[in-house]
Amino acid sequence: MYRIITISIFFMFFAFVSSWGTIINIPGDYPTIQQGIDASVDGDTVLVQPGTYVENINFNGHNIVLGSLFLTTGDTSYISQTVIDGSRSAAVVRFENGEDSTAAIHGFTIQNGEGTGSGGGIFCTGSHPTIYKNAITGNIAPKGGGIFCDSSNAIISNNLIMENISDAYAGSAGGGIYCSSSNLTIINNVIRENSAVGVFGGGGGGIDFFRSNAAIINNVISDNRSTVGGGIGCSVLSNLIICNNIISKNLALNRGGGIDCGAGSALTISNTILWADSSQDFNEISVDTSSTITISYSNVQDTLWPGIGNISVDPLFRDTANGDFHLCEDSCGYLVDSPCIDTGDPDILDRLLDCAWGLGSARSDMGAYGGGDSGMVNIIDNDCFLPKEITLLQNYPNPFNSGTAIRFIIVKSTEVRLAVYDMLGRKVQTLIDEYKQAGFHTANFDATGLSSGVYFCRLQAGEAVMTRPMVLLR
Repeated sequence: MYRIITISIFFMFFAFVSSWGTIINIPGDYPTIQQGIDASVDGDTVLVQPGTYVENINFNGHNIVLGSLFLTTGDTSYISQTVIDGSRSAAVVRFENGEDSTAAIHGFTIQNGEGTGSGGGIFCTGSHPTIYKNAITGNIAPKGGGIFCDSSNAIISNNLIMENISDAYAGSAGGGIYCSSSNLTIINNVIRENSAVGVFGGGGGGIDFFRSNAAIINNVISDNRSTVGGGIGCSVLSNLIICNNIISKNLALNRGGGIDCGAGSALTISNTILWADSSQDFNEISVDTSSTITISYSNVQDTLWPGIGNISVDPLFRDTANGDFHLCEDSCGYLVDSPCIDTGDPDILDRLLDCAWGLGSARSDMGAYGGGDSGMVNIIDNDCFLPKEITLLQNYPNPFNSGTAIRFIIVKSTEVRLAVYDMLGRKVQTLIDEYKQAGFHTANFDATGLSSGVYFCRLQAGEAVMTRPMVLLR
């Protein structure tokens, strides 16, 4: 199950990358980001030059990509150079008009937002955007200091979410992220030093969930603070899948230093390290009697939890004082080997073996730096996370009635063949048969003259092959 979820999410979080539509340059074409958004149409890209933009922007229903020059160059320095500053007047970014997953914000520092109700950095309700590769820091709101999501299916990927505050007289929740009645994908983020501690308590210093579902994969959640659930809080029929995370050094004043699970919720935890979190009840994980929790192949400090493959022993992180939660290993210059190396789910393999990723043999390591189909990266200090093989994204739109765009990623230059087949395996159309450079590519499929039904796009790059179904509806 974990593999299926991870692979699906891996495809999803690249789906915002767009190579069609008009590029609107800020400040070349318009002096403000909001004017550029207002002038755009679905499928456009608003590309922002470095600088500080004191604005509170609203996507206003536009399904566009808003990006810094990181979008076109992959240079992470543009994240810190391109700042949207909310000037403590409202949420910095708002999605509230039904935007879908092709609406994306990519490569900014989002700071100094102050939501009077919810959402200091990013406010999202009834929308499903992709929030990718941003530094969301220094924002404040009663709920969701960094990001607030209500009735949303947002993808939150590869962000630094840091030093945000949920601050309310009562009911503070989600210093980093707050999620209500939503289905979130939270993958490859660093979520640290956020807080949710009101006069009458707060929940989820890092992330808080209410009546929500989420896949939480390959994140480092550390040094957050709240009344309950220092790292993660969840309540009232929330269902969380927590895989390949590091949850460490969080503080809860009452219960659940790492995780607090309450009021009829269900958690499935695997390949995760929970260590050095603290609370008054001395528990890494606190579970309400009405909730259920399943843990496997995880390292939890306070007790040896029942379940296959669990351990309770010092994970031997490299340098937590400076935020380095990689595992020690002798071949990487350390005198000891972490007990979390090669002790994850044996059915999951590390995609890469080196000192920054998986260690030991191919069997997955516990934590955020090994195993599965994603790899944890620090968005400020390292290059953009890229897949280690070809990726064929779901075509968009899908279903479609005349034409659709097929997008794919290759990580090295090679001969590429992309073709469409019908249900009987007959080739319908060859879209690409040529040498392509590494990177993101798009091919347009014109279905004129074809009947409704299921078709398959097949991508071959070198020896790697992937296939995806597409639905044509007339």
